[in-house]
Amino acid sequence: MVLAISPATIMFPAFTGASGSAQPLYARISGSQSAEVSITAVECANKLLSVEVNRSGFDNDPGRQIKFSVLPGMPIGRFRERVVLATDSDKVPSLSLFVMGEVLGPISVTPRHLPLGTIQAGTPVRKIIRLQSEQPESGFRIVDVKSTVEGMTTELITVKPGSQYQIAVGLAEGFFQPVIRGEIIITTDNKDQATIAVRVFGRISTADMRNMPAQPLKPAGAAPGIVK
Repeated sequence: MVLAISPATIMFPAFTGASGSAQPLYARISGSQSAEVSITAVECANKLLSVEVNRSGFDNDPGRQIKFSVLPGMPIGRFRERVVLATDSDKVPSLSLFVMGEVLGPISVTPRHLPLGTIQAGTPVRKIIRLQSEQPESGFRIVDVKSTVEGMTTELITVKPGSQYQIAVGLAEGFFQPVIRGEIIITTDNKDQATIAVRVFGRISTADMRNMPAQPLKPAGAAPGIVK
């Protein structure tokens, strides 16, 4: 191995707010030519990801030659950025790695994805999505809830006005789609998290599908308790 970056992937722990990462992460350059090769340039499309190089090592630590930090302003959600380090080596002109992480907003959502698994036809389904304010001084209201899956029902439950809500997800009577795939779209009055999407997926048992007569879905109706 002539040149390599270790670790090959940098993963930032999830952090709340868009003010930047709490602590930097580091990588080092290894390989048979690592002592004689210089880094001539650093390329990253996302300017909010800071990448610094110190061949002597940051904090006098030779294992900390490349420093990664997330600057303030990174949008809420997951990020995955490719970083390319140009070198003066004729054998390995560039090194690359991915930097990943997640910026959390003021509203926590549990779960972030809603797997329904394999459902027996006719079996009642009720799953709960929980939303809670992570900043006591900044409340929020849910103004709308809808599903992109036809025949999926949603119900808004207010646990504590302005800070805690639940979304009950179910299937309308007569639901017989073999594959369930879509999103629960939650609209809030929080400017930083105006729209929250929770992916939902599952399937109806194949054996049950063969035995079910084709019939139209009964209308689910509007979700009760939606704040207008």
